[in-house]
Amino acid sequence: VYHQCGQNHAESTRARYENAPASLQVEVQPFIEDMAKAYSEADLVICRAGALTVTEIATAGVAAIFVPLPSAVDDHQTANAGFLANINAAKICPQATMTPESLKTLLEPMLNRQLLMEMAVKARRQAQPDATQHVVRLIQEL
Repeated sequence: VYHQCGQNHAESTRARYENAPASLQVEVQPFIEDMAKAYSEADLVICRAGALTVTEIATAGVAAIFVPLPSAVDDHQTANAGFLANINAAKICPQATMTPESLKTLLEPMLNRQLLMEMAVKARRQAQPDATQHVVRLIQEL
């Protein structure tokens, strides 16, 4: 488990893992400098659903569980998460209903590596690494 939690929550997050099984390897970081490396090492990412994060997940081709930020304007993070969830490349776990039990229910099927790979492939197919060039071409055509 590689857990990014923000500077203000690092110590309390580490404390929550103190009773975890010894076999569980956990690294808690306030901030991850090299997200490309973190994504490349991940089988599954549990995260918010900001536009850049969803784009990174697709580009990296990794399965995800999105927890949209409830205070996001017009609930846009749920819409962002839907970009991948609607094609079964990700799951959505609303914060309001998120409990250890609901997260366990989402995670249990993902113990199947084949399912994770299928989700990752579907996510990667949605990546648009040339989006900037495409927008520039559209503008030039005006």
